[in-house]
Amino acid sequence: MLIRRLTTHFRFWTEGDLRKINLKHCCTCEINVITLISNQPTFFGADLLYTMINIFGSVVIFLSFNFVKLEVSPNFKKCIDDFFYQKTAPKLKGLVGSTQICQRLENHYYYATDYDTTNRIPYYSAYTLSFDKCGNRYNGWFVEPQLANKNDPSMVKINRANNKVSTFGSKQAVNVDYTGSGYDRGHLNPQLYHCETNDSRKATNTLTNIAPQVPSFNQGIWNVFETTLYDISKKYCDFVGARRYFITGVLPSNNRFIGNGRVNIPDHYWTAVCCDSSSANGALRDEGWSAGFVGENVDNSSIFIYSIQNFLPNTSPTLFADYTDQNGNTVKNCLFNPTKADNIINEIASTDDRFVKEKTSLFRRVCKAVYNVACYFVRVFG
Repeated sequence: MLIRRLTTHFRFWTEGDLRKINLKHCCTCEINVITLISNQPTFFGADLLYTMINIFGSVVIFLSFNFVKLEVSPNFKKCIDDFFYQKTAPKLKGLVGSTQICQRLENHYYYATDYDTTNRIPYYSAYTLSFDKCGNRYNGWFVEPQLANKNDPSMVKINRANNKVSTFGSKQAVNVDYTGSGYDRGHLNPQLYHCETNDSRKATNTLTNIAPQVPSFNQGIWNVFETTLYDISKKYCDFVGARRYFITGVLPSNNRFIGNGRVNIPDHYWTAVCCDSSSANGALRDEGWSAGFVGENVDNSSIFIYSIQNFLPNTSPTLFADYTDQNGNTVKNCLFNPTKADNIINEIASTDDRFVKEKTSLFRRVCKAVYNVACYFVRVFG
């Protein structure tokens, strides 16, 4: 019955193309009908949900109400206007295995990711922040098989894709890499910052936006930091004309992995924030600010807070592009108002003893310091 109904609408497909379908759990899934044309069997269960899409063709039919698409987009061509300050991506060196991805759900772009296919973790995700009321947290996960094979024509939501390492895992992490590893699936672009729609939250749950994170760090001080930065942004960057740009990345370790040596465990997580006031009017145009934050991916960690001048040097690598205002003045690193930025940094540092304001340049620290990441930034990005 199912095959006859499908071939009524898709006559160029034959019954022999259908490999294996298990829809016994569909009553609890968000899948109505999925038919896979492939040389590999696909299993559908109810515990985890994955969606895979490829823009190079179509071997999977979706008759479901959730359609997620990832687009490998060199230099973020299809989404650079939406998620990068001054429509300019960071200029970082040494990104081995770098693949630029525009993350899309239901034909809408939600953020951008530069993905490290060698270490199978993101280099960074770039996103903006809304202050809308949040929907429910989404707990399913997505994988992106086209990272392994550009000729793989589709990405489809499936259950139990974590046992598909041989199919999906050549250039990305899959769920089995995290199972039993002792590490959380740590978001770079957090669900918390995407409350405009449930789909915007759901779109963050792709493993291309995830890196292994120590549970106490993820659920502890890093979570406190994300919430604090959200509140600070709401307080100081919610005026008319303001736009909030975030870049969150990780610094790979030299020799720590999960998933039988497949997925790198980052030594550090970092975030840079830009409150862009270039489109504001009057005095508000000078109210923009920026800052940088770093936390070591260990138990009992702290968050080190940097002025943007100390977080990065004025030359490459660059996270936020130069902006020339209407008077011909150049604003570097999104630092429209240095005094305001310093006051905000002081306020953040005062909210928790584990927030530490740093006065020394990140790049001038001695690499032997426990919490220092200068050597990692130089090695990875410099």
